[in-house]
Amino acid sequence: MSKLNVIAFDLGGVLFEANNDTNIFSDNYLETPIDPYILSLIHHLSHDKNNKLIIISKAFPKNARKSRELLKIHGIDEYFNSIIFCERREDKAKIAEAMHVNVMIDDTEEVLSHFPSSIRTILYKKGEEFEI
Repeated sequence: MSKLNVIAFDLGGVLFEANNDTNIFSDNYLETPIDPYILSLIHHLSHDKNNKLIIISKAFPKNARKSRELLKIHGIDEYFNSIIFCERREDKAKIAEAMHVNVMIDDTEEVLSHFPSSIRTILYKKGEEFEI
């Protein structure tokens, strides 16, 4: 039996494009663009039954609701086994450990600095491809 790979994604600056990330805070949040590379990666990874995809993102309740709505409108929510929001960036590492995450993809180096070495971290910068 193959080992389950738990791969976690941040939203703002990863799945939601960073140059328009502030849209999630405004009335036009439904126009927040989705990063095509990350969407393609998620689609590809979701076809392997040994991968469990989750979201770990910092968002207060109102913005968490908006984020879930945006994911649903784009039909992206169906790719994820869990969607978890926290109120502090440093809590992402604790959540990742509890969820047995193998890989965390985030756009903020400071966030990734809290992760233990047992979790592979990927600092995502738009336009840069990577392998999992």
